[in-house]
Amino acid sequence: MLVELDLFSGRPNPRWRLAPGAAEEFRALTAGLPPAGPAARTPSPGLGYRGFTVRDADRVVHVFAGRVTEGDASRTDPGRSLERWLLAQLPSSLGHLCSVVAEALDGDDG
Repeated sequence: MLVELDLFSGRPNPRWRLAPGAAEEFRALTAGLPPAGPAARTPSPGLGYRGFTVRDADRVVHVFAGRVTEGDASRTDPGRSLERWLLAQLPSSLGHLCSVVAEALDGDDG
Protein backbone atom coordinates (compact mmCIF):
# COMPACT_ATOMS: atom_id res chain seq x y z
CA MET A 1 0.00 0.00 0.00
CA LEU A 2 1.54 3.27 -1.17
CA VAL A 3 0.78 6.58 0.58
CA GLU A 4 1.39 9.97 -1.02
CA LEU A 5 1.31 13.17 1.00
CA ASP A 6 -0.09 15.84 -1.35
CA LEU A 7 1.87 18.85 -0.16
CA PHE A 8 4.11 20.31 -2.84
CA SER A 9 3.57 22.14 -6.10
CA GLY A 10 6.31 21.92 -8.68
CA ARG A 11 8.22 19.07 -7.07
CA PRO A 12 7.43 15.44 -6.25
CA ASN A 13 5.27 14.71 -3.23
CA PRO A 14 6.65 12.40 -0.54
CA ARG A 15 5.60 8.76 -0.83
CA TRP A 16 6.08 5.72 1.36
CA ARG A 17 4.77 2.20 1.78
CA LEU A 18 2.70 1.15 4.75
CA ALA A 19 3.79 -1.97 6.60
CA PRO A 20 1.37 -4.90 6.11
CA GLY A 21 -0.14 -4.51 9.59
CA ALA A 22 -0.66 -0.78 9.07
CA ALA A 23 -2.21 -1.45 5.67
CA GLU A 24 -4.76 -3.78 7.28
CA GLU A 25 -5.48 -1.16 9.94
CA PHE A 26 -6.03 1.48 7.22
CA ARG A 27 -8.54 -0.80 5.48
CA ALA A 28 -10.40 -1.38 8.75
CA LEU A 29 -10.41 2.31 9.69
CA THR A 30 -11.70 3.28 6.25
CA ALA A 31 -14.45 0.65 6.29
CA GLY A 32 -15.59 1.86 9.72
CA LEU A 33 -16.35 5.41 8.58
CA PRO A 34 -19.97 6.36 7.87
CA PRO A 35 -21.07 7.07 4.29
CA ALA A 36 -21.31 10.74 3.37
CA GLY A 37 -24.66 12.15 2.40
CA PRO A 38 -25.37 13.27 -1.16
CA ALA A 39 -24.67 16.92 -0.31
CA ALA A 40 -21.28 16.21 1.25
CA ARG A 41 -18.45 17.64 -0.80
CA THR A 42 -14.76 17.96 -0.17
CA PRO A 43 -13.63 21.58 -0.10
CA SER A 44 -11.36 22.68 -2.92
CA PRO A 45 -7.81 22.73 -1.61
CA GLY A 46 -5.49 25.65 -2.19
CA LEU A 47 -1.73 25.59 -2.03
CA GLY A 48 0.07 23.58 0.61
CA TYR A 49 -1.44 20.53 2.30
CA ARG A 50 -4.06 18.82 0.12
CA GLY A 51 -4.45 15.48 1.87
CA PHE A 52 -3.24 11.94 1.37
CA THR A 53 -3.71 9.60 -1.58
CA VAL A 54 -3.49 5.90 -0.75
CA ARG A 55 -3.06 3.32 -3.50
CA ASP A 56 -3.97 -0.25 -2.62
CA ALA A 57 -3.74 -2.52 -5.70
CA ASP A 58 -6.42 -1.10 -8.04
CA ARG A 59 -8.00 0.99 -5.27
CA VAL A 60 -7.24 4.74 -4.93
CA VAL A 61 -8.45 6.49 -1.76
CA HIS A 62 -8.13 10.22 -1.18
CA VAL A 63 -8.25 11.48 2.42
CA PHE A 64 -8.70 15.22 2.96
CA ALA A 65 -10.72 17.68 5.05
CA GLY A 66 -12.78 15.07 6.87
CA ARG A 67 -13.73 13.22 3.69
CA VAL A 68 -12.53 9.87 2.40
CA THR A 69 -13.29 9.38 -1.27
CA GLU A 70 -12.87 6.37 -3.49
CA GLY A 71 -14.26 6.82 -6.97
CA ASP A 72 -17.84 8.09 -6.56
CA ALA A 73 -18.13 6.80 -2.98
CA SER A 74 -17.47 9.14 -0.08
CA ARG A 75 -17.26 8.67 3.68
CA THR A 76 -17.15 11.26 6.42
CA ASP A 77 -14.41 11.61 9.00
CA PRO A 78 -15.39 14.78 10.89
CA GLY A 79 -12.60 14.42 13.46
CA ARG A 80 -10.08 13.86 10.65
CA SER A 81 -8.90 10.80 12.55
CA LEU A 82 -7.81 8.98 9.39
CA GLU A 83 -5.71 11.96 8.27
CA ARG A 84 -4.10 12.09 11.71
CA TRP A 85 -3.51 8.33 11.62
CA LEU A 86 -1.82 8.59 8.21
CA LEU A 87 0.31 11.46 9.50
CA ALA A 88 1.41 9.23 12.39
CA GLN A 89 2.59 6.67 9.81
CA LEU A 90 5.01 9.20 8.26
CA PRO A 91 8.50 7.65 8.13
CA SER A 92 11.13 9.26 10.34
CA SER A 93 13.01 10.41 7.22
CA LEU A 94 10.01 12.67 6.48
CA GLY A 95 9.50 13.76 10.09
CA HIS A 96 10.30 17.38 9.24
CA LEU A 97 6.94 17.54 7.41
CA CYS A 98 4.91 16.41 10.42
CA SER A 99 4.53 19.86 11.99
CA VAL A 100 3.52 21.43 8.66
CA VAL A 101 0.69 18.94 8.16
CA ALA A 102 -0.35 18.93 11.83
CA GLU A 103 -0.63 22.73 11.73
CA ALA A 104 -2.82 22.52 8.62
CA LEU A 105 -5.04 19.88 10.27
CA ASP A 106 -5.39 21.90 13.47
CA GLY A 107 -5.95 25.16 11.60
CA ASP A 108 -8.72 23.67 9.45
CA ASP A 109 -10.62 22.14 12.40
CA GLY A 110 -11.96 25.39 13.78
